[in-house]
Amino acid sequence: MAVDLGDHRSGFQHSEVVVFINEEVLSNGGGPDFYLTFCSRPWNEIENELRSILADPQVPFPLKRACAWSALALSVRVAARQREQQARRVRQLQEQVEERETVVWALASQLQQLRAEREKMVSQLRCARDDLRRVLEEREVLRGQLLQPKRLPQEVARRSREPTTSGTDEAPGTASAAEEAPETASAAEEAPGTASAAEEAPGTAPSVVEKGLT
Repeated sequence: MAVDLGDHRSGFQHSEVVVFINEEVLSNGGGPDFYLTFCSRPWNEIENELRSILADPQVPFPLKRACAWSALALSVRVAARQREQQARRVRQLQEQVEERETVVWALASQLQQLRAEREKMVSQLRCARDDLRRVLEEREVLRGQLLQPKRLPQEVARRSREPTTSGTDEAPGTASAAEEAPETASAAEEAPGTASAAEEAPGTAPSVVEKGLT
């Protein structure tokens, strides 16, 4: 028997089909060797082996028919194996898609949370900027209030000095007269010196007279 009725990987769903193929293989002088040898091989190897058998003139025609029926059963098995592999691959892809969807939803949630935090930080920064601007304005107002008492005495003193300075500038002759007064005084002080010299002059005359008498 070429195909096992209890083999679920054979790809056949109806036992009548399996029985008919086995009868054809056995009635043409074949056996399970061809089927068992290539049951795990890919289809290209099965086809190449069947082609070499069909091209061999030394192989009897009934045996060629038996190998052909075995190759037919193997093609169904290969198709079933491919379907199983594809189904497994599809399940893997579905699992990957589900995992990525989970990751995407988690990232979307994190992104939404980060956006909310960003908006909150922006709002806080704006409030801080407004508070800073208000504090700076208050500082300028307080600074002006602190500088104003210092300026008032300086302004009063400067304004009180302005009339005196202008009066002094308007009477330059008075200042020059005051400067000339000390010079007159010094001249007056020098005058007594001249008088002393005059006083010493009479004393000189008697000494000359005394020298003449001698």
